[in-house]
Amino acid sequence: MKKKHILTSIALTLLLSFMLLSCNADATAGLFRQISESKAPVGIVYKQIVGLDSTGSKTLYYLTDEGLYSTNGTSSQKLVANKEGNIIQSAYLDTTAAKVVFQTNDGTKKMYSYDLTTGTLDSAAIADFSTYDTVKLLANGLVLAKDGVTNTFKFYNYSDSLTVIAGTPVVSGYALEAVLQLSGKEHLGVSATAPLLVSLTDGSDYKHFYYDGATVTELNSSTSGLRFASMAVINSDVYLLTTDGKLYAAATPSAATFNLMHDTNESYEKHAFMYATSDGTTTRLITKPEGINEPLYVISFPDTTVADTASVMYSTIREGYGAYLDAAEIVDSYEKSVNVLLVATLENGMYEIDIAGDDSSNSEEYTL
Repeated sequence: MKKKHILTSIALTLLLSFMLLSCNADATAGLFRQISESKAPVGIVYKQIVGLDSTGSKTLYYLTDEGLYSTNGTSSQKLVANKEGNIIQSAYLDTTAAKVVFQTNDGTKKMYSYDLTTGTLDSAAIADFSTYDTVKLLANGLVLAKDGVTNTFKFYNYSDSLTVIAGTPVVSGYALEAVLQLSGKEHLGVSATAPLLVSLTDGSDYKHFYYDGATVTELNSSTSGLRFASMAVINSDVYLLTTDGKLYAAATPSAATFNLMHDTNESYEKHAFMYATSDGTTTRLITKPEGINEPLYVISFPDTTVADTASVMYSTIREGYGAYLDAAEIVDSYEKSVNVLLVATLENGMYEIDIAGDDSSNSEEYTL
C-alpha cells in the first residue's frame, strides 16, 4: 500500500508540473525570446539618429557613446571620436553647408562641425553661444538658449547667435526641463505639422510653450502640474503624454484646457517614443513605456477625437512591427517615409519598422 501511495503522489506531482508548465508556456517563450534578442549587436550603444543625406549615394549619420559615425548601409566609419570632457551631446546634419554640426559637454557653449566635403573636423568652432546661460542644440539646427539678462528662452539658428527667431515671455525662476519634438521628425524644420514643446520648471510647477514655426503659445495654466514625456500632432490636433502615463488632448494649443483622454497606468521616460499615424478613420498613437521589457502600446481612437474617453482603445504590440522592440529601449527614431521608420535602441541596435505593412527588420538590417 505504501508503494502504491508513493506512485500516486509522484503521478499527481508530475501532472501538476505539466499543468503549470502548460499555463506558463507562452510567458516562458516570451521571456526566452526577450533574453535572446536583448544582446547588444556588435556593441553599438546608440544616442541619436542625426540624419540621412540622400544626395548621391545615401549616407546615414548617427551618434553612439563612442562618437559621430556615418554609414552607407554596408559599412560604417567613425568621423569624430568622443573624449573625456568632450562628449558629443547632440548633432544636426546641414546638407546645404555639407556639415554635421554638434555640441559637446566641454562647457564652452560653442558648436563644432565636421566638414563632409573634406572629410575633416573643422579646426575652429562654427558658432559661439557662450554669452547665454543655457544652450541646447536641437536636431533640426535650432539652438534654444536662455538669456540671463531678460530671463527669457529664445530660438536661434545655429549659425546666427544674434538674430532671435522666436522666444518666450519672461520666465524668472524657471529652468529648462525638456524640449519635446515629434518622434521620427526631430530633424525637420519647425512648422505647423512639426512643432515642438519647450517645458520649463521652477522645481514644482511647469510652464509649457508650444512653437509651430510662427507663434509661441503658452499652454493654459491647467497644465502647470503636468510633466510631459511625449507630444504628437495629427489632423491638427495636439496630444500630450505625461511621464505617469496620462494622455491629454486639445484641438489647438491655445485651448482653455487639455482634456484627459486616457490613463495608460504606465510610466514613461522624458522624450519617450510616441508616433502618430492614421488610416483615414482611426488615429493610433504608438508608444513605448519605460522599462526595457515593456512592449509597444497603441492608443487608438476615431480621427480628430480630443475628449471622448469612451472611444479610446489600448492594446499591446509584440509581433509584426513591434516584434523586437518589446526587449529594447528606444532612444531615437527617423521617419524615412510615412509609417516607415528607423528606430535606434540603446543596446539592441537599429531596426527598420513598417507600421502599415506590419513588419520589422532584424537588428542592423535596415535599409537606406
